[in-house]
Amino acid sequence: MRGLWGTGVLSAPPGREVRLAPPVPGRLSLLRVSEGDRVRAGDVLAQVDTGPAIAELQQAEAALREATSALEAAQEKRSRTLFLVERGVAARQDAEQDQSAEAAARAAEVRARSALELARRGVGRTSLQAPFDGVVTTVWVRQGEMVDGSTPAVVQISATDPLELRVFVTQSQAASVAPGQRARLFVDGLAGVHEGEVAAVAPSVDSQSGNVLVRLRFANPSGDLRLGAAARAHIVLEDLGPALSVPSSALLPLGDGGVGVARVEEGRVHTVPVRVASEDEGRAIIAGPLTVGESVVVEGGYSLPDDAGVEVVR
Repeated sequence: MRGLWGTGVLSAPPGREVRLAPPVPGRLSLLRVSEGDRVRAGDVLAQVDTGPAIAELQQAEAALREATSALEAAQEKRSRTLFLVERGVAARQDAEQDQSAEAAARAAEVRARSALELARRGVGRTSLQAPFDGVVTTVWVRQGEMVDGSTPAVVQISATDPLELRVFVTQSQAASVAPGQRARLFVDGLAGVHEGEVAAVAPSVDSQSGNVLVRLRFANPSGDLRLGAAARAHIVLEDLGPALSVPSSALLPLGDGGVGVARVEEGRVHTVPVRVASEDEGRAIIAGPLTVGESVVVEGGYSLPDDAGVEVVR
């Protein structure tokens, strides 16, 4: 497989790492999580003292009851005045004044309802809930401390499935990279290879490095991949069919300008041409007439004539 190598640190995708802080000030009366805890969307993570918010709610409820009573009284008074006007007992001016009073009472009742709704929302804003499934990566405030507008956040939540590896490639290499291309992830200390794909290629060049950012995305349903872990990835630009990895020292220059390897067959050396897909940190990905399990000379093969006898040492 012809491709590119890149290194980086595993992180959550854009928009899947958030800092949470309560929109209302108060004392943090409850903190249910700590760093490393896994949470589900909707879980209550922390709670600000609800006393002030509940007091405001109770005041708003009382104000609405008063406004409703005042509106009912104004409606009854207007009805009585209209009855008297129809019988010539009261002046029409009195009826018009009562209608104005009723309208004012109705507006006051609407304002009271709005204030009650805001108070109810205020009680709801005293709790912090996880916006998505993830893990708690940081807790800044301890239970019992005060939080207000100057507090940047209480907790940070990061999604862990999928994870992304951000790597930089040169501008010429970026021309061959496109979203959807396969990528393979290698993490130190973690066995196996994780398959993923190119999620996005930056439309602009990084002003500091002069390179282009490529975001690689890898599924992580089991949580084997850890946030912040250093990793290497191989972006597959072209599938060459069967490809093998050999030490770079096994590559031999050929007379036609190509490269080959010294394959060992029945104790004899035969140089075979290969195509190098990529090379990184002393290893080369090659394609050619080789199969898994065949032996090649990894050191000093350039000094052996074709058909020379060798002994395979494993």
